[in-house]
Amino acid sequence: MARTIRTFSSDKKLIEERRSEIITCAIELFLKKGYEETTMAEIAKACDMSKGLLYHYVSCKDDILYLIAYDQAEGTRRGFGAMQERCEKMAPTEALLEYIRSYYHIVHDTQDYQVFLNQVAAKLPRADRQILFDADNYARNILDAILKRGVESGEFEIEDTALMAHNILLMGRVWADRRWFLQKRYNPEYYIKTQIKYILKSILPSNEAADRISEILRDS
Repeated sequence: MARTIRTFSSDKKLIEERRSEIITCAIELFLKKGYEETTMAEIAKACDMSKGLLYHYVSCKDDILYLIAYDQAEGTRRGFGAMQERCEKMAPTEALLEYIRSYYHIVHDTQDYQVFLNQVAAKLPRADRQILFDADNYARNILDAILKRGVESGEFEIEDTALMAHNILLMGRVWADRRWFLQKRYNPEYYIKTQIKYILKSILPSNEAADRISEILRDS
């Protein structure tokens, strides 16, 4: 459940705009200097605000950390909710490809969030960390449902769909977590296409895997 962050403004739209700006500026500083080393004065300067104006919308760095986590969790729910609606109308293999491409692009587009939250998640109180865990489970359950449909229809051969879903998500996150290596050597499209090939090779029936993968990658 979202907790209340103290503010001295009653303008909800302005609060959202200011906090979005604060989040963006704070993440850049946290990644550059580290969470502990960054001061509220530096965040205010990066946002082109006075320190007093910054405190108008948040009371401390921990508030900003929570807002970053909450923003990421809510973005996950919105994005995956829309994706679930699209995927439910598709055959399992088509839905899986849609999920992988969408998720891996999300990771690429929000990689600063991904890296930062991995670094500081332990600093969040247990209740605040739970919003990240719940959002992660929400995304994984959608993928697990796609994989289960594929097993039931005979399109996929998977012993443990929950573990496979976890592995697929993990390979997506690696694009952000190890960007210092991967993004110097590969572009996002190559990475996505190559991972799709590896995933399909491990879950399609062996008697049709080669021809099916070639067909899918040719059309994608």
